Formats: sequence, C-alpha cells, structure tokens
Amino acid sequence: MQQPIVKQGRGGRPKVTVMIITYNHAKYLAQAIESVLAQKTDFTFAIHVIDDCSTDGAQDIVRDYAARYPGVVKPFINKKNIGNKVTQKNFYRGFCTLDGDYIAFLEGDDYWASPDRLQAHVAFLDANPDFVACANNTIKVYEDGSKEPHLFMEPYLKDAHEIGELIMLSSFFHASSLTFRNVFRGKVPRYLRSPLSCDIFITIAHAQHGKIRFFPEPWSVYRAHAGGLFSNMSETKGWMWNIDSLRACNRWLRYRYVPQFTKSIYHYCDRLLLNGREEDGFTPEKRRYYEGVRRRYRIWEKAYRWMDVWLAKWIPGRRARTSGATLNLGAGLRGWVPYVNVDIRRDVDADMVVDLEHTPWPWPDNYAKEVKFERSLEHMGGDLKTFQGMMRELYRVCQPGAKIKIVAKHPQHNAFLYDPTCVRVVSPILLGLFDGLAPSPADPQPLARRNKVDFEIIERTVILDEPYKSQFQSGMLSPESAGRLAETTLNVCSEFQIELLVHKPARGAPAVPGRTPAPI
Repeated sequence: MQQPIVKQGRGGRPKVTVMIITYNHAKYLAQAIESVLAQKTDFTFAIHVIDDCSTDGAQDIVRDYAARYPGVVKPFINKKNIGNKVTQKNFYRGFCTLDGDYIAFLEGDDYWASPDRLQAHVAFLDANPDFVACANNTIKVYEDGSKEPHLFMEPYLKDAHEIGELIMLSSFFHASSLTFRNVFRGKVPRYLRSPLSCDIFITIAHAQHGKIRFFPEPWSVYRAHAGGLFSNMSETKGWMWNIDSLRACNRWLRYRYVPQFTKSIYHYCDRLLLNGREEDGFTPEKRRYYEGVRRRYRIWEKAYRWMDVWLAKWIPGRRARTSGATLNLGAGLRGWVPYVNVDIRRDVDADMVVDLEHTPWPWPDNYAKEVKFERSLEHMGGDLKTFQGMMRELYRVCQPGAKIKIVAKHPQHNAFLYDPTCVRVVSPILLGLFDGLAPSPADPQPLARRNKVDFEIIERTVILDEPYKSQFQSGMLSPESAGRLAETTLNVCSEFQIELLVHKPARGAPAVPGRTPAPI
C-alpha cells in the first residue's frame, strides 16, 4: 500500500495523529490499522498503536506494521498491563504521545468504513476554526450475529452540537467517529486517566473549546463482541457508571456547567431507581445512596435555575447562564431532559412551577431559543385578555428567530369536546391573528399590532384520524375535501401541529392585500 506522504504539518509534525489502543485484539487489529492506512488524504498522518501488554499475538502484528510502514505506524507497547478491563490509563498514556495538529482515535476492535473519512473531517476543521471536532455516524455490528448491523445512533436533525448537549447526553458520538483539534498539545488533563472517563467525557473535555460537526454518513464501525467492556455492561451498571462519571466530570470542570450536569445526573438517577436490577448490583444500600444523590441534585438544579433567571431579570445587563434553553410549557408528566419543563402542578416534579396565565413570567427578555406547547395551550387562556397577555409574554421571553412548536387538540374532536379542562381553541386561524403581516379588515388595530408581537406561521399540519388518514394517503380524499370535513364533521382530525417563527423586532408592516389567515 502506498504510504500517505504529501506534506508535513507545522514544525515537521504529521498533520494528524491517529491513536489505536489495543489489548488482546489480535483477531481484529490488522483490519483497524488497514482502515487507517487506506485513508485518501492530501496531508500526512501517523498511527500510534498503544498496546497494553497483549498476550494473544497483537504485539507481533503491531511490530510487523511498524516495520512495513516506518515513520507512519509507530508502536508503543507497555511492558506490563496498566489497564486490563479499565482502559483509561492506557488511553491516557497514548494521549500523551499525540503530536499532530489534529488527533483521531480507534480501539483495536473497531475500524473505519470509508477511505474519505479523515479527509472530510480535517477539511471541515481547517475551514471552521470555531469547531473543535468532527464526528460521523457509526455502524454497530455484532460478532455473534445475535442482531443485524444497525446505525449506532439515529441521525441528528442538526449538524452542530455544543457542550451542554453532550453533558445531558442528548448528543453522543462513538470514539471511532471522532477527530479533534489537538487543543491540549501534550499537556493532557490527568482527569482523562480516571476509570470514570471514556469517549463521551473526552468529547466534553474538548467541547469546552468549540462546537462539534456531525456528519450523518456511517464512516466508522463499532464491533460488539464478548470481550468488549461496554458491549457487555448491563443497563443497571451503565446507569450507575454514568451517574458517577457525570459527577466526576462536573467536579473536574469546576461546576461551570451546573444546570446541564445536575439535570443529566438526576435523570439517570430516575432511570436507575425505576428500573435498576438487584441482580446487577443495585443493592438496597445502593438504592438508598442513589436516592440521596437524586434528591440533592434535583434541589440544586431547581435552586440554581430560579436564582439564575431571577438575577438576569432584575440586574440590568446580566445575561442568564441558562439562556438559550428550550421551554417545555405545560409539560405535565411529559418532561424531556434537554428542556426546561414547566407546569403549574407541583406533583409532576417540573423543573419550574409557574402559572402561565399570570404575568409577567419569571424569565428575562430573550431567554428561550425554542418553546414547546405539547397538548397544553388549549388548557390555558380561556378569555381573550388572558390569552393576549400570554402571547405578549411568550414574545418577550423568546430570542429573535426562536421557534415555537405547538401541538393542540382539534376542537372538532371528542378528545377536545369531552375534556372539561380544554378552555381555548388553538388553531392556525387563531395564531395567524398574531402575525405582524396578517390582514384584519374588520379591526383597525389587529391583535399582532395591538400586542406588539409578530409570530409567523412557518409550518402547519393536521393529523387525520382513520379512515380519513388512509383515504388521504391513497389519494381518495383531497386536501380541500379533508378541510371541509374537518370543519363540519366530528372526529376527522385529532390535532393541529403548528410551528411559529418569532420576528424581533416586529415587522409591523401594513397588511398585505389579498392575504388571508392560514387555512385549517
């Protein structure tokens, strides 16, 4: 195979150093090394193979490749095993050898599936200095054939991810998929040798310095087999490990990301306390311990968030550290970990207890980047005065360009008619009245201008019940006929799904002649 010799990085270093850590991976190691050597790049790279005193012949494979590719494949073989089941000490040792401008990782039982993977990552990082890493999707394969190969994660809807999403584990990337800027330059934090550190926490350590670009292509392969540490970890042990690891990482980062860590920690405590199995080590003593952890972190998270929004609202010029959040308003029992779950009821353990019908709301101006009302807005603002006050507050707390996603029961459905708590019809026609460009010929001062708000409907969907859904999909029912039926017949449509875009400042232009409110 042709050695990848094109140009050197700064100071004569290879531009990229790829680290392969291995222990008793003789069966797979050649494929891992070959998948790196097969990369088509316009820069040089080196491969550091860190072997933790393997006993299965893996060392011979490493030395053979080093002899065949001198200066490219570099062996680092431990004289004694320092990792065994916990590989982080070996990983840390290898991390200290990395001298490229960019660094990438592989374990000896994984491999890269595309020869273009490294070039795509480095080209993007070269062109985007505000990003610290690239990741791609990964295929998980099962050596024993117990399951069909599948994507390790569902493709993300966005391609840029930040540290808060990593901490709350709403963004996660496999180690084989990552390429980082070499931000530590040999001064590797000793935290990364902790048994409680792994690929997610290595990613968090780098994400302090920039965003992460995600490519949806499956350019790497994660092999699950009997010898893998995490492949065979039970869910119960995994939850306990995640909780302990998140707490350690929170301390190492000196509590700079308290809201995200506290929420992630108590969420995993909830999963553990609900589903933990005693036969997997979740003893009564462990249960009491993690109940205490959950209680402490839940109290801290709520107290911190309330203090943060209160200070930002009343101290001029102070920006809330928790701003940029997604507010899940009227969450009830439908709480989501990445969001600020808000409800009037205390018994649902919401993140913030707020009566949304009473204004002003507690959040400072321009706080939220997104707001969700999931089957909740129809239960609020029964009289128009209250509803207008809510819309003004919603506009105030949203950032410019924020999106508001609303799911509401259709008023011509039994789910709405037979629910005595439904007090407000929520439809595109109603919300269109708060559009700054919507005409209102019967009213010289339309609701949008009267309330100084501007919400543009950018998406609307009506969910049809059967048999109308099947008839619509087959073409037997036209959109016009479905609309007429929804207006005149019960139980044709179950709900509206509406998305609004917040315009700040309000466009406030005169009404556009001929423009009509959004149809049902």
